[in-house]
Amino acid sequence: MEKRQYYYLVSGLPDLVLDQAKPPFSVAAFREELKTHLHPDDYLLTEFLFLPADNRNLLNLLQKTEAAWDDNGHYAPDELAEALREPEALPEYMQRFIAAFQAQEPVFPNMTWKNQLTWLYCHHVLESTEGFIRDWYTFERDLRNLLAGLAVRRYKLSFEGQLIGDYPLTAAVRSSHARDFGLSGEYPYIERLLQWEDNNWLEREMALDTMRWNNIDQCNTFHYFTVEVLLGYLLKLMLLERWAPLDKVDGEAAFRQMVGQLENSVQFTSEFALS
Repeated sequence: MEKRQYYYLVSGLPDLVLDQAKPPFSVAAFREELKTHLHPDDYLLTEFLFLPADNRNLLNLLQKTEAAWDDNGHYAPDELAEALREPEALPEYMQRFIAAFQAQEPVFPNMTWKNQLTWLYCHHVLESTEGFIRDWYTFERDLRNLLAGLAVRRYKLSFEGQLIGDYPLTAAVRSSHARDFGLSGEYPYIERLLQWEDNNWLEREMALDTMRWNNIDQCNTFHYFTVEVLLGYLLKLMLLERWAPLDKVDGEAAFRQMVGQLENSVQFTSEFALS
């Protein structure tokens, strides 16, 4: 089936670089442009990229935390609160999670609720998509699991409940005593992860986002004016928005706080996609 071409929209986009001072426009503004100009079937693909915000909001509502509402989600606060009572309109993975949480019957025993929701979401995306979206989330899942495996090994913790999904990579991370879990042949970037382990956390996070940025380009090697290019652009805007509010001093403080949270928690794989 021939893909739809968005010549005008793609050719009019300004170039993006990861270390630019700020994005040319917001994720929210670009989202509205996509909603206006994309075919409805193509626009539906963007929704997978915004579901992580809904996941965070859902978990905060269920756990009654005071965390700020993430406006990048699909659902307004009152809509999601109503959906907790009548969840039939939510994606199936959310319905399953809400039922498990309210019954206090974990979907995956010995795993935090946050990681359980991540697992369900990841499975939902990989089962429901193909092409660019599936390739992106496969990369992100694998990267997160490798980071989690290295962190668990470094802090001498248990792997139980820390890895998302049950597939050859997670099996190797759990069982292998090799420095690279015996996976560098299939995942050559693991050598970079090993080198960064003791580096400055701010530099490490930027290096990880550089890997993500490059993976977006790699996934779109043979795409030029199709929706895949626009999805990649959206992901890059999300990465830029993540860094835009941080100057060097604030960034160091933010990531020092993150390190403290990691050292006092075993939730290494709690968030997928971009935040």
